[in-house]
Amino acid sequence: MNIGVAVISDLHIGSGAKAKDFSLPGASEGVVDDYLSEFRKFVTAEGISADYLVVPGDITNSACKPEFELASERIAQIASCLGVPESKILFCPGNHDVDWETVKALSPLNHPEPQVIKSKYFNFYSEGALFSRNLSSATGRFDESPYLAVWEFDDVLICALNTSVFDGPDKKPHCGEVRPEQIAQIDKYLDGIDKTDKLKLFMFHHHPIQYLDSTFTEPDFSVMSNAVGLLDLLSKYEFDFVVHGHKHIPRFNMEIKDSGHPLSILCAGSFSASLDNKYYDAVGNRFHLVEFHDRCPQSHYARGSVKTWTHFVGGGWTPSLRRAGAEHQQNFGAFLPRAQLIEKIRIQFEEEFKSVQYLRWSDFISNYPEFKYFTSETLRASLKEVAKSMGLLLHEIDAFGLDKLVILKG
Repeated sequence: MNIGVAVISDLHIGSGAKAKDFSLPGASEGVVDDYLSEFRKFVTAEGISADYLVVPGDITNSACKPEFELASERIAQIASCLGVPESKILFCPGNHDVDWETVKALSPLNHPEPQVIKSKYFNFYSEGALFSRNLSSATGRFDESPYLAVWEFDDVLICALNTSVFDGPDKKPHCGEVRPEQIAQIDKYLDGIDKTDKLKLFMFHHHPIQYLDSTFTEPDFSVMSNAVGLLDLLSKYEFDFVVHGHKHIPRFNMEIKDSGHPLSILCAGSFSASLDNKYYDAVGNRFHLVEFHDRCPQSHYARGSVKTWTHFVGGGWTPSLRRAGAEHQQNFGAFLPRAQLIEKIRIQFEEEFKSVQYLRWSDFISNYPEFKYFTSETLRASLKEVAKSMGLLLHEIDAFGLDKLVILKG
């Protein structure tokens, strides 16, 4: 398989960006002069490349035409840095990509909802911009029911849903939304697609999970309504990966739905928004590279890794730390009931510790690659159980990535 998908979300190009080159002339409060140049140097130094670039919403800050024009230019330049062809830049709108000024102007005229929706995405579909060009090769539109765009390539099927379509200045709360009738339409569409071995990726903007939030004390009412129905559908059709934005604090989760197919879900954080240190201390801006390696011969799950880097003003791009929401590398693509996984690890540990006093997890994975693609949190929980039963010590298991874990004989 060997497919690389770069992820940048919540750019907030315009008045919400941290960088002057991601802001409109004369209106910048950015604290970084040349963010694009910093990114290009980072990508070159790390030797990073990708086959696709996905942008799950909040591309602009206020959805005006000049912001979309600047966003079109900057995203194309980011793709060029990564070696991604323009035709393989995929995206969906976020709540900041809705033109509320147009909605306010039209509201006294009582136009039908479909007309208002078309109007508030007029700037998004501006002729000549990257977004209208690439949507011309997609099936479906973000301003027509069910508000789904689908791109199909030789190796990848990418679906993008507009979860901001029903938002507006007077709506309370400003949540993401997918309506039951949309889910039924999407179900019918996906049922009509021939079963394929292509990588299947689904993106939208709003978070589908009410994440544990230690940053804000106020309740978060912006989570997508009816998200469970959508995730059930994606599990039913065995999507390999789900990407969303909106929540500026990144996370990576695996969800097990009723159909039994696990969903790997990346909450991407923000690539270039200006983050308030009072709320986002140590979080920083994020760039992700999702690498799909192969499919498991037994389960047929797509296997791979998510690599994450963080940008801090003055510090540049550095590998992400676990304490800030998403550690630098996490794997995905394997699942077993915890009791079975614990027993498999315990059997191998008993054999290994017959001849050694300590064991590096990285060495263990090299010798027993069947454990490589379990998620980090699944492995942490299982390793703690094994250590407890065998009297082992797990050095700094909660502080750093598992690549630095050393298991000591008690």
